[in-house]
Amino acid sequence: MKEYAKDYHAKHLGNCAMSVAAAWLNAHQGDMSEVERFRSCGGGRAEGGLCGALYAALQYCPAQKDKITEEFRKRCNGTLCSELRPSKNHTCNDRVGVAAAILDELEESK
Repeated sequence: MKEYAKDYHAKHLGNCAMSVAAAWLNAHQGDMSEVERFRSCGGGRAEGGLCGALYAALQYCPAQKDKITEEFRKRCNGTLCSELRPSKNHTCNDRVGVAAAILDELEESK
């Protein structure tokens, strides 16, 4: 999922949340039209100001919310878009990859 999500985002096919959603749906043969529901979740507009990539990951694995959030926080040094975007250490595309990688890892550990 990680590479699919990063590629989707890099090609400007969607924002951070849409990119993670697209990767999940692609991996699970889901309805790709569902990606559109995440259009309003990029650029700090996800619920609670969360990074959109993290927000999308949480929508697909809500039972793992705490684990996903903590792992994302460790890897990206935060969870809110407003605290992450100014960072020079990671790009939005990097964070898209992190969120998708966490979903991959959760699936592998099942």
